[in-house]
Amino acid sequence: MNIKLAEIAREEARKNYHGDTVAAIGNLQPLAELFEAADDVTLESLNTDWSGAFAFLCTEAAGLGMPVRYPDPRVCGSFAYVQAWEQYARLPKIRLWFSPADGPEVGDLVIFEPTEQGVTQMGVVLSVTEESMDVAIGNYHNHSAVVERPLFQNIRGYVRLEE
Repeated sequence: MNIKLAEIAREEARKNYHGDTVAAIGNLQPLAELFEAADDVTLESLNTDWSGAFAFLCTEAAGLGMPVRYPDPRVCGSFAYVQAWEQYARLPKIRLWFSPADGPEVGDLVIFEPTEQGVTQMGVVLSVTEESMDVAIGNYHNHSAVVERPLFQNIRGYVRLEE
């Protein structure tokens, strides 16, 4: 369990990060600044796809020392994007990927199945009960939030980072 990551993710989700909305310009600049060295991330690209960047922000604040981009050609892109997190965790030498059947632990990164719109989201597991889990997520209706999600519904898998 990575309690520190979960605590930080809860705090970060409460800061109400958001992309551009009808009422306001987004405040995703702190996330974009983390990826200044990445050639695949701009503030504009994050505006609609930023749950991976939110997870990276949380791991950075927790001191986990993740690089902006993992130096392996099988990991396509930076950790601003969910796809890179999954590809990284599935690498044979990394082995941090856990299936939905394994169940979550507090501090896991949970990756959800794509929505009907083709968007894949992820978040940090904050707590787990027999039927649900609380998750700190970026880009939940274009806002950071703590949400309750069913435990075994639409889960692609878990990334279990070590402290």
